[in-house]
Amino acid sequence: MNSKKIQTYEDLIEEKKRLEQLLAVQKEAISGNWEEMKQEFEPVRNVFSFMGKLTTRDKSNPLVNMGIDVAGDLLLRKLLLAKTGWATRLVVPYLLKNYSSNVFADKGKSFLNRVKGWVKRARNGTADAFREDAE
Repeated sequence: MNSKKIQTYEDLIEEKKRLEQLLAVQKEAISGNWEEMKQEFEPVRNVFSFMGKLTTRDKSNPLVNMGIDVAGDLLLRKLLLAKTGWATRLVVPYLLKNYSSNVFADKGKSFLNRVKGWVKRARNGTADAFREDAE
């Protein structure tokens, strides 16, 4: 704290400037601490993200989900998990279908973004728009 008494208007202006500077320093410190906390908790966020992908299904593409269901039933239940217990045959396909639907949805979005980039370059008249990505 400042022990200097405010007696004039100039003293008040100086104190206001000092407090505004102190506030700016403290805001910067808080934002720096917040960024550090976000980095420290990144592994926890990754675990929750992974668990979310295991427990929920991406419903943006029902055709892909139907293909995953068929493949999951044929490969997992009939072949790979045929001699396992009923609980394993119930839980493992459920988790794998959910996770794979999320993975395929993410891959599809990146593929669509790549195609959009090709189209934009072709519209802008850049030569060899498709060859650049192939190399």
